[in-house]
Amino acid sequence: MEEWKKVKLGDVVSVKGGKRLPKGVNLITMPNTHPYIRVRDLGNTKYLELDSSYEYVDNDTQKQISRYTVNTNDIIISIVGTTGIIGKVGESLNGSNLTENCVKLIDLNGIDDDFLYYYLKSNIGQSEIAKGTVGAVQEKLPIKNILNISISLPPFYIQQNIARVLSSLDSKIALNRRINDNLRSN
Repeated sequence: MEEWKKVKLGDVVSVKGGKRLPKGVNLITMPNTHPYIRVRDLGNTKYLELDSSYEYVDNDTQKQISRYTVNTNDIIISIVGTTGIIGKVGESLNGSNLTENCVKLIDLNGIDDDFLYYYLKSNIGQSEIAKGTVGAVQEKLPIKNILNISISLPPFYIQQNIARVLSSLDSKIALNRRINDNLRSN
């Protein structure tokens, strides 16, 4: 049997921060091609998808913060206030802007993105995140502490199998919720 190895998150991913809006700039509600992902957009579902709750940046602001965007399947972690909320970027938010209150995990090396998502959401992953959280008044999760999160990493094919089972369960739960919502509205 192949062994699981203990690694630090920084050994298998790159962590990149989001961007604060320039001073005096506010988000707008008029939809355009520049959605802005905030902490409050995380936590409801595995994949973040564009819906009516999102706000946007104007074209001029987009030019100033355009280096702080996300791509489909990037994993996002909230790092200020309510720390440790995890999400994955869905296709409808590819190229969206990311708040400074979140980071994205990119350049995964030897770790399956779905496995990492489920690990970080698990009790063990959340405990690791909590160990790295600092601040009495407002919690913060510094990037250096994210890089030091410890992970027990099985061989890649086992990661994929674990992620496939958990994704399947997530899909069934989502389907059951839709069925229940539909039954309630009838």
